[in-house]
Parts: sequence; C-alpha cells; structure tokens
Amino acid sequence: MQPIVAEEIKDFDTSLDRLWARRDLVVVAAGALICFRSIYRRALQIGALERFRYAAVRAEDYVLGAAEEAIRDAVSDAAHLPGARTVVIYLSCLDILTRPDFADIERTLSAETGCIVRCFFRGPLAKADSIRHETVEELIASLPPEDSVVTAPAQLPPPMSDTAGVLDFLQEDGAAQVLVTPSGCRNALVRMDIMSERSDVYALIPQPEDYIFGIEETAAAETGALAATGAYRTIHLLSSPVPAFMAMETTPVLQAAEEHGCRACASPTDGFHDAVYGTAEATLRLVQEASNGWLEEGRTVFILGYSPLLFGDIAQLNPPTAFLTACGCNVRIVGRDALTERPALCWLVSAVGVSAAAWLQREYGVPVVHSLPLGDIGWAGWRAEITAALDLPLEGASVEQTVEDVRTDKVLIITDPIAAAAISCLLRTYGFFNIHSAAYAWDEETAALYRQAAETDVLVFRTAADLQSAWDVADAVVADPALVPAMGEKYLVPLPSGLLSGRDAAGEGSGVLGANFTSALERFLKQ
Repeated sequence: MQPIVAEEIKDFDTSLDRLWARRDLVVVAAGALICFRSIYRRALQIGALERFRYAAVRAEDYVLGAAEEAIRDAVSDAAHLPGARTVVIYLSCLDILTRPDFADIERTLSAETGCIVRCFFRGPLAKADSIRHETVEELIASLPPEDSVVTAPAQLPPPMSDTAGVLDFLQEDGAAQVLVTPSGCRNALVRMDIMSERSDVYALIPQPEDYIFGIEETAAAETGALAATGAYRTIHLLSSPVPAFMAMETTPVLQAAEEHGCRACASPTDGFHDAVYGTAEATLRLVQEASNGWLEEGRTVFILGYSPLLFGDIAQLNPPTAFLTACGCNVRIVGRDALTERPALCWLVSAVGVSAAAWLQREYGVPVVHSLPLGDIGWAGWRAEITAALDLPLEGASVEQTVEDVRTDKVLIITDPIAAAAISCLLRTYGFFNIHSAAYAWDEETAALYRQAAETDVLVFRTAADLQSAWDVADAVVADPALVPAMGEKYLVPLPSGLLSGRDAAGEGSGVLGANFTSALERFLKQ
C-alpha cells in the first residue's frame, strides 16, 4: 500500500516534455476523464495547451469495441489544426488492454490526414507488456525536422474526475481512502486534485499479472494489511477505469478489511465521470446508508454539497453555522460528520447535494434551503428561509433590496447554479439585470444535476462551441480563469474552482463566499 500525498512536479524532462518540445506536434490523449488531468496540468505548466487534445472515450465504448472510432475522430481533428505536422496518440491503459489495431491506425490516419500519426505506449500497462515499444527518443528521432508551429485555442480544461471528487468529499475522522488505480491515475491526484493536508489516502500497488488474472487478490491482501494496523475504523474503496473495466469484485476486498474490525464500503467511481456527478452519487449513498440507524428527528441540519475542492474554504461556513447553532441546531456536514439523527432541515450549498436533498424530501419530508448568504441581501434572504423552514421567528430588521442605477452591461456567470443564483441576486441590487448563467458539465448526468439545482434557465455546456456565443456577447464574465485559454480573453471576475483548477483554486479565502471572491467582486462593482 502506497501513501498518496500532494506533490509539486517541477522536473521538465518527461516524455510529454520531449514531445511538446516540437512546436508542430499535437499530443492526443485517449481514454477516460481521469487520464487527462495530469497531462492537462503538464501542458498548462509548459505553455503547450494549444498542442494538447483529448479524446474522451466512454466506458461503454471500451466494452463494445467502439473506442477506436473516438480516437480516430480526435486524431483527425488534431491533424487539421493550423501548423500541425505530427500527431502522437498518447495511449491510456485501457487502450493497451483492449488492443485496437495500432499499426492500422497509424497507417490509415497518416494517409487520410497528411500528418505523421504515431502511437506512444506509456504507463504501467505499457511497461508490463510483453511487446517492446518505441521509446520517446526513438519516436522523435524518426520524425523529419520541425517546420511549422501549431496555432489553435486550447480545449476546455478536463474537470476533476469522480474518483478525485469522492476522495475530496470523504473527510470523516478515522477513515482511510484506498485507490484501486494504476500509477497514471494517481498522478492526477498527486499533481492537482488532492489537498496538501490529506494524509489518509493510499493506493494499491498492483503486480503486472494482476491486469491479466484479476486484481482482487492483491487488493484484498493490501487492504487487509492496512486494516490490520488498527489506524483506521473505516476504509473506503475507490475505483478507476482499469478495475472498473475489468469488473473487479469488491466483496473479497471489503471482507478483508472487515476481518480486522474495519467498516468497509466501495464508492461507485470509475474515472469516466466528473467530480460533480461522482460526489453527488456518494452523497446520496452516504445519506441513505446512515438513514438505517437514525435516531428520531431533533433539530439537526445537514449541509449537503460541501467539499474543499468543489466548494472552497470551509471557513465560508463558519458564520452560517454559528447562526444555525444559535437557533439551537446541530449542524452536520455530510462527508465529514457522523449522521446519527434524521435531519429537520437540509441546506444545499451546491448541485452536488441535489440528489440526496431530493431523496430526503421525498422519503422524510425534510425541507430544503438552497440559497447562499452572499452579501447583505443574500444573508437576509438566507436567514429568512432558514427560520421559516425551522418554524422560528425571524429576529432583527430585514434588509430591503434597493437598486442602484440600472447598468446595461451583459454579465455571464459560469459556476455551480446555486452559487450563480447568489451572485445574480447580489448583482441585481447594483443595477445589473442583463445576467445569464452557465455551468460546465462533462456528461449528461452532471447536466441533469445542474438543471435540477437551477431556479432559472442555465446554459449547460459541454464544449467550447456550446458556450462561445454567450461568452462573446458578455461584457464581463464571472468564471474560473482556466476557461480563458479555450474561450478567449475577456474582462473576468475570477472565481476559481477546484473542479477545473484543482487545489490551486482551493484553500484559504476560496469559494463564492470566501474573501478572495468578495474582493474581486468589490473591484468589479467599483469600476
């Protein structure tokens, strides 16, 4: 079992660095979402985003043998970028496992596109392969001299995966998170998607033969050994594309932990979905499992939809939590705290909690508040909703919504719909009425969550083309700066999110209620 901790990678001498040293070469990474994050991070660090493209292959494509078509389409698109002369397909573990005809891909796509198309085998499965594969030095030496420069906008940044999102969400004391993943998937966490203070995350160390005969035996042995140390009461098992594709049986792994007195459970992650959907599923599962042992309802409030990367600095919750406590409530953050009592109220802080909130409302009639106390007007509205839901008297004067001179600026807000609603409410008090909201969804499951969380129309986009017209007509955009390389320069009110920017966007002062965004918003309103 290998501990996983955050690291800053500063060695610029990897295979990717050597490939991107050529300005006429585009790297196309194929595979699941989790495969792209560390590669994207590398391209961002060395200024090569315009020469990086990803081919998102669905889990069912690998099962049905349709992955090759997705790869061919992505390579064809990359070959038509201005200045592209060589396209290198940076193969994922699943590409190597499923074995499409790599020689035919290289031959036919080179002929069809007029570019040199080559496959590069990398990662633990390439090293375990019985066939010798070309090194990056050999690949580069075989290419003609560089004679052009790729000029193109970047793709949208690949968001954090479901595996990383659930890992970030699970923060309870006495629990260990165990990743069943090849080393490449771990790199995305190490380099981008794990907070620096985490010390409860481990990864299995599979043997090469495990990818042929099954990973269960190794997983059970290593998980049992971790449980036997007595350091943890609970072990959460998180999967990734390779074990998910291999249909790894989790029962013997969980039993190995339980034999040593650990409670064990497996989260339904596979690395193909994004963190919003994956964490929403984990939130729902956690609440449903807890409901089996709930005490009678008291005055407990569940905070649904919080995680450090998806929502930001936990200090944002301190003033609202203090208010709830003063109202006589016991506040429980789902994912961090024990859920021993049926809630009297759910406070939904992001779309991540939508599924669990709907289930609690449907099964137990639990009321749901889904506003955020942003600014004086937001705080007054939130406090009124909370006291009404708890059937408490509202003390203190209410804040009247006064509107400044009407502004004609077009404002586009790109973030979680609940945060967007809070920002929009505040902007309207300053005279902004031409406001539109958008949210970035990797797949339809996340798009459905955003639509369910939104009180008004929201543009759910999955590609830059989906967003471009709204971006172009906006006078100002509230969004993560990570979108700019794909969308173009724009007056930006920065609201970084761990969903796109990883741990760089989290930490002290982060989040829509955090000090950093408050300062950025004040600067915008004073202009």
